[in-house]
Amino acid sequence: MKKTIGLLVALCMVFLMLAGCSSSSQSGGDSGKKSIDIKMGTEAWIGYGPWWIADKAGIFKKNGININIIMFKQDSDINAAFASDKIQFANIASHTAMKMKANNDLNLKGVVFLDESKTADAMITKSKYKSLDSLKGKKIAYEEGTTSDLLFRQAVKSAGLSMNDFKVVYMAASDAGLALISNKVDAAVTYEPYISTIIKKDKSVHRIYSGEDSPGLISDMTVAKSNYLSKNPKVKATLQKVWDEALDYWKEHPEEGNKIVAEASGTSTDELPTILDGIKFFTLDEQKEDADSGNLNKGLSNIKEILKGQKQLKKEIDVEELIDIK
Repeated sequence: MKKTIGLLVALCMVFLMLAGCSSSSQSGGDSGKKSIDIKMGTEAWIGYGPWWIADKAGIFKKNGININIIMFKQDSDINAAFASDKIQFANIASHTAMKMKANNDLNLKGVVFLDESKTADAMITKSKYKSLDSLKGKKIAYEEGTTSDLLFRQAVKSAGLSMNDFKVVYMAASDAGLALISNKVDAAVTYEPYISTIIKKDKSVHRIYSGEDSPGLISDMTVAKSNYLSKNPKVKATLQKVWDEALDYWKEHPEEGNKIVAEASGTSTDELPTILDGIKFFTLDEQKEDADSGNLNKGLSNIKEILKGQKQLKKEIDVEELIDIK
């Protein structure tokens, strides 16, 4: 009898433990939905701001995602982490996604088309230089393989010049502007918040070329590998929902949202509104509208042709297969 009672007690304890484990794997308390752990990579680019807001404001958690956002300093670091499956989602430039697919045989999909940069990506220099032509023979700093690289090459092409007309100095986007004001280079190609920080430190610094001069060239997307999306079919729609809710939250709580983005990107809340004027964020409806109208594929095709012209793609890719936002 004692053995029978003991067995019953043991079984009850096991049942309670399993029930506890089941409960702990759920999110939202009353939602009853199992949560999923996700590692997402970002850099200090303000275009990724809504993800930081979604994290701090509990939007990920509310939608059943236990998020771990990892901040990387350089494109090469986040690209390597994504390729080696250390993160499931990476926020990268559209041209980077194309190069990963064409050059590294990564079967990836863009699940959120995040933003388009206008003045938030730019080539900056001292006031004595008024045009790209005036910088011939000078040192230009930027991070290799990044949006800065793409932007500079497009600027050179637009001016009818050659890459051989300049002395390129590769360094991290966060360091390029500092090299400019310390007179180690004559110009820098970088992005916000680094641009505003440098201009604030040296009033003689100004933009001579930006994403606004080549509309649609600089854009970003959140990507995941196709096999991961196949194994987790509900994650894509959930992330898209989180993105939209984060944009709405930012509109409804601008001070709080700006504070979160400023802290994550290393900028000040005073500078942020001006920086945000140079970035276009896309809601899910806008993304779908651009996809249905063909405008999204048109913009991506333009980027692809530029990369092909620069011989940066090892094989042909179909831009329609790059995005999966429907």
